[in-house]
Amino acid sequence: MALPLPAFVLRPLTALVIAAVHLYLAATHLAELTAGNVEWTHLWKGFGALAGAYVFAALASRRMSPRASTMLREQPALAEPE
Repeated sequence: MALPLPAFVLRPLTALVIAAVHLYLAATHLAELTAGNVEWTHLWKGFGALAGAYVFAALASRRMSPRASTMLREQPALAEPE
């Protein structure tokens, strides 16, 4: 079971833009940490944004893969419960 995402998020270019925004947000919060402003907010927002960047970069890379289109078409349909 997966959470639904809007179709535009699954496009590789859109996912890369969202990943870049997450990297920017992570950099600003982690820069605060390295400057000595150690607060819980900068910790969880900085590392959370890094995790978000990873997820969207992974989504983009899966869609850009040449095998992605064949893998998506070859997935078996779920059997309906009786």
